[in-house]
Order: sequence, then structure tokens, then C-alpha cells
Amino acid sequence: MPLDKLVNVPVPCSCTGSMYLHQANYTLAKDDSYFTIANDTFQGLTSCQALANQNYFEADAVDLAEGAQLLVPLRCACPSTGETTNGVKSMLSYLVTWGDSAESIVEIFGVTKQSVLEANMMTTDSVIFPFTTILIPLNCAKNSKSSFCYCPNGYAEDVLRNGLNCMPDRKKFPFKQVIVIGAGIGMGFLCLSLFSYWLYRYVRKRRDRMVKEKLFKQNGGLLLQQKFAPYGRDGRAAIFSEEDLQRATDNYSQSRFLGEGGFGTVYKGMLPDGTIVAVKKSKIIDRCQTEHFINEVVVLSQVNHRNIVKLIGCCLETKLPLLVFEFVPNGTLSQHIHQQDKDCSLSWEDRYRIACEVARAVAYMHSAASIPIYHRDIKPSNILLDDKYTAKVSDFGTSRPVPLEKTHLTTAVQGTFGYLDPEYFRSSQFTDKSDVYSFGVVLVELLTGHKPTSFSGDEDGRHLVASFVMLMKESRLSKILDPVVANEEKAEEVLAVAMLAMRCLKMNGRKRPTMREVAMELEGLRKSQSFSQTSQNPCASEDGLPDEANEESIDSTSMIELLSTPY
Repeated sequence: MPLDKLVNVPVPCSCTGSMYLHQANYTLAKDDSYFTIANDTFQGLTSCQALANQNYFEADAVDLAEGAQLLVPLRCACPSTGETTNGVKSMLSYLVTWGDSAESIVEIFGVTKQSVLEANMMTTDSVIFPFTTILIPLNCAKNSKSSFCYCPNGYAEDVLRNGLNCMPDRKKFPFKQVIVIGAGIGMGFLCLSLFSYWLYRYVRKRRDRMVKEKLFKQNGGLLLQQKFAPYGRDGRAAIFSEEDLQRATDNYSQSRFLGEGGFGTVYKGMLPDGTIVAVKKSKIIDRCQTEHFINEVVVLSQVNHRNIVKLIGCCLETKLPLLVFEFVPNGTLSQHIHQQDKDCSLSWEDRYRIACEVARAVAYMHSAASIPIYHRDIKPSNILLDDKYTAKVSDFGTSRPVPLEKTHLTTAVQGTFGYLDPEYFRSSQFTDKSDVYSFGVVLVELLTGHKPTSFSGDEDGRHLVASFVMLMKESRLSKILDPVVANEEKAEEVLAVAMLAMRCLKMNGRKRPTMREVAMELEGLRKSQSFSQTSQNPCASEDGLPDEANEESIDSTSMIELLSTPY
């Protein structure tokens, strides 16, 4: 180390009592005394009294034990809050020597005179005596001779910067800046992503809402609301949203699939209030018939009969309208008639009761409803049975309300082969007597247990209706009866129903009875023969919807010749 140069020794400074001190260790040499240690060795940074207070030797001791250890309390200080704000980093304890003045001291350390006076609580008139210790506040102010302070992390001493002699260190990697910039970029990207996602959801939701509004209008939603207005809240069907029915059916899960008919697919669903419903998704719809479809929904919503499946509501927000009906849990009449296990087949009394209930329902549609309704597709697979085996007529996909001043409808031929009125097939004019014919086929099916299109028991290859009529004329009805019916020894009742079926199946529609007359005759027969009330069937089906997979439908372009036998 060069001689005659000031050396700065950094030490920690702590408060002891009311003074700031640094405890230094010193090993005594020969001829040392408190005076020489305080004034020569430590150059006045401590005092004899301070040494005596910290050690076990007396204050007036001249010869101290060589090699002993002394605690040397050195005067020190830390920058005050105000000094730290002004850039002071440390306080230097300096011993004044001969020839020193305030001006020379501040020149040595590159500080201001005022800062030295304030640090030592002196004024401009104060005298600085040699061999006294004063405090020099060191900062990063410009100093052409030497540096006595540390710059902040990431900075190096160079030129004045905001009053400090520091500038960024180009050689040092700016970790903090990189972290701050990276965090800012990350937050910006996150905010941009969240905003983009929100904007996407908003645009998609708005687009979906516009599409649904368009479909709602296209499917006649405004017309439906207008037609529902006169009926009040209790007299109208509910209008469901697409989301309502998606939730009800678990998004039309395959586990909720009930069946598929000629006019749509049906799913089981549960509404928020716990009501179990059947949701029917239409297959096709003629946009030209929208007003007609809306009229049907309005009319069917007004139908209130215990033997007719209730229309609960509809959804018009989808490409194809959805209809919501009450759920009927015990399958179709067709399933119960034609199942392989005859022990579980319906008894004759159950069959007769169901025939009465269906007749009452169709008669109500023809004459008691606010506007007459022709079903146009009466068959066992469209007759559902509830948990008590009560019949409910369903599937109004081809039904049409009839203006009061008209007696028939002229339409393209629709229905199911085997149940179709031959007169309607030839003329395309559907009357109430066409439903009577279909009901007559249902009676024959209840009596025989055979489907009209799959019967092959006739030697000449006749279909069921033709074979039934021929055997009735030949008084051989027992040959075609279902064993379940034949074994119950109800010959008179069975014959009476068979005769009624013959009248319903007359080729000339005008000679057929009305459904009201059919219902009254069945009820009369039931009372006169003292038929028992409903008996419970031990076998149940869990399917609640029509199954038309094995039934052949026809339209006006089909040139299928209806087999018939004149009588």
C-alpha cells in the first residue's frame, strides 16, 4: 500500500447506549498505553476514557500487559433519513490534523461544506480543533480525486445523474429491467387473450341469438305468440328455448332415445320442475306449411282429454321444430299385443277397455274439441299405455284441424299401409269416416293379435282385413281369433265387437258409423255385459313411444293396391 495515503476502512456501526460505536479488537504491543493507542494507533478515533470503560485495565495505567487483547470502541455514525434522501451512503470518521480547515476537508472528500457542518451540528463560525474527530457524509457527488461511495445496483460511477455521480453499467446484465419488461409483456398478452376470448364469446353468442331469432320467425314463432294471446297464460303451450331442451335430454343423449317414427325421433327428458316429458325432433317440415303447423300447435294445445297425449310445448329456435309431449311410460299397444310371450299379453277385458278409451278420444277430437281434428294415422303403435295401462292416443304428425264448414280434407295421401281407408286412397279426400276405418283395423288387430301387413295365415294370401271379413261372412271368426281372446269365454262380447269392426270397415264411408256412435256402442256393450274395470298386466314395457320400424308408410305416389273384399 502506498505511504501517506488515506485508507477507508468500512465497519458496521451499532448503537450502544446513547452512542454509535464499532467495537474493534487490538493486541497490546510493548510500551503501549491507553494514550498511545487512542492518539497514535487509532489516530483519535477513540479516547483513553472510552478504552478504560471497555477494558479491565485502570485508566491511569502506564504499562499494559504485552499480548493482552483490548476492546477499542471507535466512534462512528450512520446517515440520517434526510442525508440518505440526499444521496449519502456512509459516514466517514475523520481525525483533524494540523493545518486542516473546513474548506480543505471538503476538497479532499469532494463533499459540500454545508453537509459537513450539518453532520457535526456546527455553524460557519465553529472552530475545528486538531486531533478531534468529525463526521464526513460520503455520497456519489463528482470527485476528481477519488471515490468514497457505492452506486446503486446496476450503476457505475461516471458523471452526474440526478445529482449522483452514477450511470447505468453497460457491462452488467439488467435483470430487473428484463423482469419488469417481461412481466409487462406477459400481462399485456394475458389481457389481450382474455379480451379476445370475451370478444369471441360475445360475437358468437350474438350470432347464435340472431340465428335463433331468424329460425324462430321462420318457424312461425311470432304467429304462434299472436295466436296464443287470446287464450291467456293457462290456455297456451309453453315455448321452450333450445338450451332448455338440450339440458332436459342431456343434449339428446343416446341413453335418452325412446323411438323413431315416420315423422321424427323421440327422446326422454326432464324439465327443471321435475316433469318427465317426451321431446320429438321433427325430420322434415314444409316451409310453405308453417302457418298450418302453427295452427295445429295452437289447436293441440287446447286439447284436454285423459286419453290423448298432452302437448306441453314446443321449441322454434332450431332448424326443425321440436314438440314436447307428456311422457307415457308403458310402451305402445302394438308392443303388448304382438309380444312373443302370450302369458304377458293383454287380456280381452284390457283390450276392450283400451278400445273404449281410444274410441272416446277420437270421438272427442272429431266432435267435442273446439275445432274438429282428424288424426289420419290411428294404429296400435300410436296408442300409448301409461303406468295404469290407460290408453293415450299420440303422434299427431299427420293430424289436421278441419274448418267447421268443411266435411273433408283434400290432401296428398299419407298414413300407414294396412290402416289406410281405401276410399281416401282412391279420392285423396280424408273424412272423419277415414279415421273410423283405421279404428276398425285396430279392433281387428285387438281381436286377432295379427298385424294387418304381416298376416299370412290365409290360404289364398289375403291380408288381415280381407281374411277377417271373409271369415265373418262364413261365421268362422274363431279361426282367426287370438288365443288369449278365444280362451276367455266371452263369445258374445267378442262377436259384438267383431260386428262393430265390420261396420267400421265398410268400403263406402257413408255407411260407416261416426266415432261418436262407435264410442257410445262400445260403452253400451260394456255396461250391458257388466265388464270389469281395468286389470293390471304383469308385464310392462319401458319404451314410451311409437315403434314404426316394421310398418310401411305410403304417400300419394305409391301405387299400392289396397286389398279389400266387398260386402
